[in-house]
Amino acid sequence: MAFQVRPLVLSTLSAGLALAGLLSACGGGSDDSTGWTTDSAGNVTLQFEAVAGSTPVSCGSTITGLGSSGKSAQIQDLRFYISDVQLIKADGSTVALTLATTDDNNYASDAGSVSLITLSQAGTGACTTGTLNTTIQGTVPAGKYVGVTMTLGVPLSLNHLSSTDAATPAVLRSDVNPSMSWNWRGGRKFTKIELQSTETDNPVTLLHLGSTGCVGDPANGVPITGCSAPNRLTLNFADFNPAKQQIALDVQTLFAQQDFTTMNMCMSSPTDAGCVSDFAALALNFNPDGTGTGTAIAGQSQTVFKAMSR
Repeated sequence: MAFQVRPLVLSTLSAGLALAGLLSACGGGSDDSTGWTTDSAGNVTLQFEAVAGSTPVSCGSTITGLGSSGKSAQIQDLRFYISDVQLIKADGSTVALTLATTDDNNYASDAGSVSLITLSQAGTGACTTGTLNTTIQGTVPAGKYVGVTMTLGVPLSLNHLSSTDAATPAVLRSDVNPSMSWNWRGGRKFTKIELQSTETDNPVTLLHLGSTGCVGDPANGVPITGCSAPNRLTLNFADFNPAKQQIALDVQTLFAQQDFTTMNMCMSSPTDAGCVSDFAALALNFNPDGTGTGTAIAGQSQTVFKAMSR
């Protein structure tokens, strides 16, 4: 069955619901314009996948048509944190998803919830790190829902825990999920997306997204109180049925402006010129002069995450 691709609506939840109504009126949107109903236990499974355009990709896939010159590459690493998942009702209200388990990929407490989605598998193709984890599972009160909203990133309350402390939840520890942390002040890499080009010398194009300009010093007992560029991204799917659809991360769109014949690095530094096009695709405010706010750009929609038929 051919993929049905619909853009992900960013900005406000009310705007997302308005668009869902418009899609229904025009014959677009999901097959269930009036929503979908959970089973009696309220079980929900959200499926994630990596794509290039509308084509599924994974470790070992040769991805073509990438960047400004249409080059080829393979996935080297593709992981990202998702937090604060909520189901949307027809009236616009939301209900938090209770994670089904606490393990190496999931954690929930009064301080917040977070899951690590891993779309790369170590030892396959060019992939060097990761064990596949493509779903978030949980429960909500049984009933009818129309969509889902979530955050790309780790909550401030959890982001700056020590990555080496045994008391830190496994999903946030470097011994369990290596290379997903910076120092205490920087916290976690909300996304770690790396593609290895098939060009000469195999240059890498990467995005490591995380908070910057964080105030505090946890190593010396001073907690982080905030960050000048939080770089968290709210993702709203106002018309979404998890039984029929999945959430796709489009690497072709993310890196559309990069030159895959050379190395491209975005490490979220406030003055990193290599971040300009990546942040633009995510509709996050970024200026290479260091004045970017790391928040959603009003009136713009990110184009990297989208709903696709399963």
